[in-house]
Amino acid sequence: MSTTVRGCVVINSQDITAVVLCGGQGARLHGQDKPLISVGLRRIIDYLLEQLEPQVGRVLLSCSRNVALYEAIGHEVVVDSEPARGPLAGIVEAMQSVATPWMLTVPGDVPLLPATLVNRLIVDAEKNGVAVPIVDGQRENLFLLLNLANRQDLAFFYEQGGIAVKYWLDKICAQPTDLSDIASGFLNINTPTNLAEMEQIVQSSA
Repeated sequence: MSTTVRGCVVINSQDITAVVLCGGQGARLHGQDKPLISVGLRRIIDYLLEQLEPQVGRVLLSCSRNVALYEAIGHEVVVDSEPARGPLAGIVEAMQSVATPWMLTVPGDVPLLPATLVNRLIVDAEKNGVAVPIVDGQRENLFLLLNLANRQDLAFFYEQGGIAVKYWLDKICAQPTDLSDIASGFLNINTPTNLAEMEQIVQSSA
């Protein structure tokens, strides 16, 4: 399926591979593997994938533990061998398994992932080679839509000692895409309070 903007075909969804970053340590949630935490009757990863799968041609799950549980979901799993080095390490490692012209990265702890995320990012991605959202003044550094050239540049940045995606985005002077109107789609779960609030959201929408 092709993604369209104002009637013009921009990026074919089959040309996008999504990498879901599931390698976090869940330190503020007693070490729980956040994408596998249940919210209501389903896991965070299940909500996320329901929104993500129609937007892309392929999904990769980047994880560092509970590999068998992720494999059972049905998408290819890439094991993050250096989770202590943060999300950038997982992104660069997963890149080796991406053969499509475009790669989308998303964190694995956002159950309300916007169903229109790709549609909203593609114009800036086509224009700049990379698109990243900004929500209420905060840039969401792990939601990236990247072309091949920028993936290579990001990998080179990491190999040269880069430690975080945000510093690469600063280096290339990335112009973010304002998605403040769909801010709820970027709510992530870092703390027990976040989890309780998400439970209430899910219950109220059931």
